[in-house]
Amino acid sequence: MSAATSGRRGPRFHLAMAASKAAAAALKLMHRNAGQMPGVIAEAIDPSFIDHIDKPEHIVFVSGTNGKTTTNNLLNDLLADNGVGLIDNRAGGNILTGIESTFVKNADLSGHQRVNTAVMELDELSFRRVLPYVTPEIILVTNLYRDSFSRNANPDFIFSVMSEHIPAETKLILNADDLISCRLAPQCKNRVYFSVGSLAEDTAEPQGIACDLTACPECGGKLSYDYCHMRHLGHARCTSCGFTNPEPSYLVTAVDRAAHTFTVRECAAPGTPSYTYRFGVYSLTNLYNLFAATVVARELGLSPEAIAASLERGINVTAARYAEQQVGAKRLVALASKGENSTATSVALDTIRREPGDKIVILMLADAHKAESPVNTEYIGWYYQSDFEYLCDPAIKQVVVQGVTSEDLLLRLRLAGVDPAKLAMVKTPEEAADAVDLTRADSIFWAYDIFNGGDVEKSRTRLIERIEAAGGACAARPSEGAEAPAADSPVSPEQGAPVGAPVIEVLFPEYGNQAGENGNVMYLRACLPHATFVETSHGDTPYFANARPDLIVMCGMTERQQETVIEQLRPYRDRLAELIDEGVHMLFTGNAPEVLARSIEDARGSRVEGLGIIDAVVKRDMASRYLSVEVGMFAPAEGVQPIEVVGFKIQFTQVEGDNTFCPFLHNGVGWGLNEHSKLEGFRVNNLIATWIIGPLLPMNPPFTAWLIGEIAGADEVHLAFEPEARAAYEKRARELRTPGMHLAY
Repeated sequence: MSAATSGRRGPRFHLAMAASKAAAAALKLMHRNAGQMPGVIAEAIDPSFIDHIDKPEHIVFVSGTNGKTTTNNLLNDLLADNGVGLIDNRAGGNILTGIESTFVKNADLSGHQRVNTAVMELDELSFRRVLPYVTPEIILVTNLYRDSFSRNANPDFIFSVMSEHIPAETKLILNADDLISCRLAPQCKNRVYFSVGSLAEDTAEPQGIACDLTACPECGGKLSYDYCHMRHLGHARCTSCGFTNPEPSYLVTAVDRAAHTFTVRECAAPGTPSYTYRFGVYSLTNLYNLFAATVVARELGLSPEAIAASLERGINVTAARYAEQQVGAKRLVALASKGENSTATSVALDTIRREPGDKIVILMLADAHKAESPVNTEYIGWYYQSDFEYLCDPAIKQVVVQGVTSEDLLLRLRLAGVDPAKLAMVKTPEEAADAVDLTRADSIFWAYDIFNGGDVEKSRTRLIERIEAAGGACAARPSEGAEAPAADSPVSPEQGAPVGAPVIEVLFPEYGNQAGENGNVMYLRACLPHATFVETSHGDTPYFANARPDLIVMCGMTERQQETVIEQLRPYRDRLAELIDEGVHMLFTGNAPEVLARSIEDARGSRVEGLGIIDAVVKRDMASRYLSVEVGMFAPAEGVQPIEVVGFKIQFTQVEGDNTFCPFLHNGVGWGLNEHSKLEGFRVNNLIATWIIGPLLPMNPPFTAWLIGEIAGADEVHLAFEPEARAAYEKRARELRTPGMHLAY
C-alpha cells in the first residue's frame, strides 16, 4: 500500500475524523499542543484509523535511540527554510497516536491530506504499529544504543522490532559507523550510508563502562577497531568473518572546530566536489545530528549550496537541550539528556568534563515526573551503565546530587571513585543551588533528565539570586591543583576490610551487563579488593572446568546472547552440575538462570534446549514485557535470621517449574517464577538463581554481606561504602513495601 492510499472506510472513520478534528481545534483554542489527544480519540472510535486515513505522498521518518528529536527538528528547519511545505510532529507524539494526530491536523474532514510532505520523528518500538499501514519514502536511523531497559530492553530487541517492519520499498539512510543499525532491514535494497572519517580525538577501542557492541553482530567473533569516535561508533572489522562497516555515500572528511565547519565528500558520485557546512555549538553528537539532517536533505533534492546557505542563516542544533548564560563572573550551563539512557548521560558528563576550567556539577537525573506519583518507582540499574567515572576529573570541584534516587546515585558515585569531599546530597532544586560552593569554580553545570527542566529553572533562579546578592564576593579561589582519586586507583581501607582472597569467576562479562547487571561485579570488586577475579569470555575455556573457584557469577544478557552462552557452556554442563553438588557458591541473576533451565520456548514456536541444571521451562514472549517490584525473605540457614531482599523484575519471560522446596525467596511483594507464584528463583545447595535485578548486590547490602562471608570464610564483613549502601537499601525497602507500588514504565 502506498503512503497516500487508505484502507476501506466506514462510519466509524468519519465519526473519528470529526471528533479528532474537534479535539485538535479545542486544544488550539486553549493554547495547548495537540500532540497525541486527537489520535487517542480517533483510535478509540476507529481502531483501524491509521489504516483508513489518507497519508501525504512523501513521508520521511527519523528514528534511532539518540538524536532523533534534534535531527528531525533540524531537517524540518532546513526544508522549511528552503520553501518545502511540510507537516511535522514537533508538538509531541512520536508514537502511533502522535502520528495520527499529525495526519488529522493536516487533513480536511474527509481525511484528505492538504500538504503532501511529512517529516516526522518515529519511536523505535512504534515501527510495529505504524509501518504496517504507512510506507515512508525515507527512513533515517541515527544509531542504536541501549535505552530505558524497562521499555526498550536491549539493542538486539529494538533492532528486531524495527528491522522486520520496515517496508522493502523504503529508502534507508543509515549510520555506517554504527555496526548495529547499519544492518537494519536487509530486505531494503535502496540504502544510503553516512560516515564520519577519523578524528584527532578518536580512541582505539569503544568507550564506556558498558558497551553495546562487544562482539561481531554477524558471527560473535572479536572486533578489531581502526578507530572509535564515540561509544561503539567507529570503524571496525571482525577478525573471524571479516564483517566491517559499509562504504559510505557521504563522508565527513574534515572538521574545523575553530572555524565551526565540517566538510563532506559525496562518495557515491565520482568527481563530485566536497562541500563545507557550518555548525553551531560543537560536540560529536551535534555533528552527527547535523550531518544526518544534511544527508536526508540532499536525498530529498536540496542542493549543497542551499543547505549551506540555510546553515549560514542560523539553522542549526536548537538550544532545547543546551542552555548557557553568563551571570557576573559565573558561567551557568544546563545539559539535558534522555532519562534512563546511559549513553546520553555519559556523553553529557563527558562533555562537561572536557569543558575548560574548574567546574561544579549538579546532577538532577531522577525523573521528577515519575516521582510525583506515590506509587511509582524508577529503575536505577542504568546508573551502573553510565560513566560517572568522568566526574573524577580533578577540574570538577564539587558534585551536588538532587532527586528521589539520590541515595542510589550517591553509592554509584562512590563506586566510581568520586572523592566524598566533593559530594553533597540535597532534597530540593533550591537546596541544590544553596549547596553550590561558589568559591570553588566559575562554571556551574546542570546535568539533568529532559523532564526535569522545571526543577533546573528553580535551581538556576535561586543560584542567580545568590550570585547577584554576593556581587564579587563569590569569585572562585585559584585551583590548588589537588587531584581527586583516579577511577582505577587502589581501593582504600574504607571500601571494605580484607576478608580473605577468594577466587571469583565472572562468566561472559562482555554479555552480562544488561540493565546495570555489571553493578554486581563492580560492587564485589570494591568489597573484595584482595580477591582474584577471573573473567571467562566468548571462546575461553572456563576456569571452573579445571579448577574450583569460590564463587561463579553470571548476569543478565540479551536473548540472542543467551543462546550463544548455552552453546559455550554445554560442553561443561556436567562439570557445572558437579560443582553445584560440591557446594560451590554460584550467583546467576537477571535472565542468566534461564541458561540453566531445561528449555527456553518462544511464543513463535522456537525452542532452545538449556543446560537442564534447574527443573524449569522458560516461556518467552517478546511481545510482552513483565515488570514487578520485589520484596522477599531469604533464609540463609535453619535458625538464622532471614534477610530481606529487594529489587525489580523486568523480563520477557514467565517460568514453569517446581521450586517449592528450593526457592531463593519467599516474596511478600511481587511475583516469583511467574505471576501466579510467590516463590522466587532457585537455591540448590549454594547455587542461587534469581530473576531479580537492581543490580542485586549493591542494592542489598545485608544479603551481599552474607554472601561475601560465605565465600571468604569471614564471620564479620565490612562492605564497601556501607553507610551509603545501607541508606539506599533502607529507603528502597520502605518504598517497595508501599501498597500499590509499581515500577514506572
